[in-house]
Amino acid sequence: MFGLAALAAVAAMAFVGATSASASASTQICTEHTGLTCAAGKGSATVHQVLAAGTVGELLALIDVLCLSFLVEATALGLGNPQSIHATSQTFSGCGTGSAHNNCTVTVQEQPLSNLLKTGLDEGVLTATNGRTRLQCSNIGLDCVYDLEGIEFAVGGGHLTANETATNELGGKFFCPDEGLLDALLETLGNAYVLG
Repeated sequence: MFGLAALAAVAAMAFVGATSASASASTQICTEHTGLTCAAGKGSATVHQVLAAGTVGELLALIDVLCLSFLVEATALGLGNPQSIHATSQTFSGCGTGSAHNNCTVTVQEQPLSNLLKTGLDEGVLTATNGRTRLQCSNIGLDCVYDLEGIEFAVGGGHLTANETATNELGGKFFCPDEGLLDALLETLGNAYVLG
C-alpha cells in the first residue's frame, strides 16, 4: 500500500534539503549546508522521516485507506549520482477505512532500495528499485500486496512527496485494486542536505 513509499520509500527523499551539485558529481548527505560540498565531519549516513504535520498517507482506490502515522529510517549506501538509499525500518499506525483508523495494518515484507537522482537545485527524484508492502483490513477481508519497483517520489525542501503516484498491486483478496494512487508528504526529522 502507500507504505510503499513509504513506503519506499518509503523514504530517503528527505535527503534533498538545500542544494545540489551537477548531475555528474557524487552526492553526500550532510547535516549542515555551508557550501556546495560537505564540510569535514558533517556527513550523515541516516535520515528519519515522518508524515508532515497535519497530513495523512492515503491509498486512493476502490476503497480508500488512510494512515495517520508513518515513520521511516533510511541509510545512504555510499556516494554516487544517483545515490543508493536503503529504507532500514518503516512503521505505520492509525490505518483504516473509517474514521476510527484502526481496522487496517500495513506490513513491510521487503524494505525498499531506491535511487536518488538530483535534478536541480534542491530538487530530485527518488525511484524505488524493489520493495514490497502488505495491506490488510480484516473487517472487510482486504489483503493486498504491493510492489514498489518503479514508483517515483518528488524530492525537495526536506520533503518526499507522492502526489497521486500510481501503485503496483501484485495480488491479494477482495477489492485489491489493479490500479491505485498514493498520496503522502513526508518530512525529515533534523537537518539533511544533499551536497557534492
